[in-house]
Amino acid sequence: MASSGQMEASALAVMVNERAAVNVRLALVSDAQRWQLHHGLVTLDDDAPVKERSWRYSTACFLELRLPGREVAALLRGEGHVHGLHIVCPGPLPSTASTYRLSGRQEWGRVTTPWPRTEWTLSRDTSAPHPGHGLLVGDGPSFLNFDQALSAFLHQRPHDANAGREDMWRIVLPQRAAWFPQITISPDLLTAVVEGEALDGAILELSWAAGNQSQSVDGAGTYSFALPQGLAPDSLLMLRREDQWLDWRSFPAPTYGRARDASVVWEQPGPELDVLLANGEGQHLECKQEVPQGDSRKKMLKTVAAFASRDGGTVLIGVRDDLQIVGLPEGSNVDKQELQVVDMIRDNLEPAPPYETRVIDYDGKKVLAIEVSGGGQMYAYRNGQRPEFYVRVGPNTVPARHHEIAAGFRRAPTVTAL
Repeated sequence: MASSGQMEASALAVMVNERAAVNVRLALVSDAQRWQLHHGLVTLDDDAPVKERSWRYSTACFLELRLPGREVAALLRGEGHVHGLHIVCPGPLPSTASTYRLSGRQEWGRVTTPWPRTEWTLSRDTSAPHPGHGLLVGDGPSFLNFDQALSAFLHQRPHDANAGREDMWRIVLPQRAAWFPQITISPDLLTAVVEGEALDGAILELSWAAGNQSQSVDGAGTYSFALPQGLAPDSLLMLRREDQWLDWRSFPAPTYGRARDASVVWEQPGPELDVLLANGEGQHLECKQEVPQGDSRKKMLKTVAAFASRDGGTVLIGVRDDLQIVGLPEGSNVDKQELQVVDMIRDNLEPAPPYETRVIDYDGKKVLAIEVSGGGQMYAYRNGQRPEFYVRVGPNTVPARHHEIAAGFRRAPTVTAL
């Protein structure tokens, strides 16, 4: 099966109609005497319980409930009644739905599941009015605006300007035939845990540029591949049946600031650190011998802000400028030093940047990594009451220019003043 394609919207409605019941989350905006659909998330999963919720405001409504498939199919066709509300879809409905097949742990549209899934999306009419930016106060939590409420309701996460809802409908079909709940990679062994509801005839294959290994899967359990030369760059672990993939994971070289796959456990931190240091300090890497104190803190905090304002990056503490790994001071309290860094970032950067801290063990030494993701907006270092903005240019952190700051704020979420 291809990873993407198209499906007739009418056929999608028929598929939903044939379901006895589906889980659905609806985001609605008021339209005179009716409610207009802004976004619908449908999960075709008989095993997932739903906790019914209803947030109602004068201009918006958010519903989570389990409905008969025929009621949701009616909405997919343009109009229906749900929970005592008359709901219509804005503008002309698209004739086709985009189809995507995703592996387990793959995030798309802020949705991530442990197992693979197929998703269909129906785009919103571009002429449809956007919900207002006013405060939402009513029978539900209060929010600054509709977008913040939508992100909290769908994902329990803060609003992200880069995660706009261009789709009117998203239909999710979990596929638990075969999947990887966990993969462990050690210096000389890859171990994969395989689970699933239909594992007959499945093949487990590890491929890399110079070759591949494969073995039959005879049921749920643990399977291993020897790695006499370690895991090769850009390796691919595939769970398949003949020419149809069931689940997969790829293992590119570590990327600065990239979010980590929670299902993959790395037990070879030394080689990973070697890869990070291979090209030296640059656009996405800054090294510090120790946790900075006093005036030297500002330089590190400016760099964290610069990483977050662009494409992300990593600060390594316990590595000298000449890339010599010295580790954190012996006998020091690593947890306390990690907390110091967290406190520095919290007290001096606005808004809070997207980052994670972790400790890497390397030949008996401990290195503290601050992995910063690109946040899609500008992040400021607070110098007293004055915000300062920075960007990364090669190995240097420099003040952002006016046009760079303006572009960053155009990417930022819209916030309504209280």
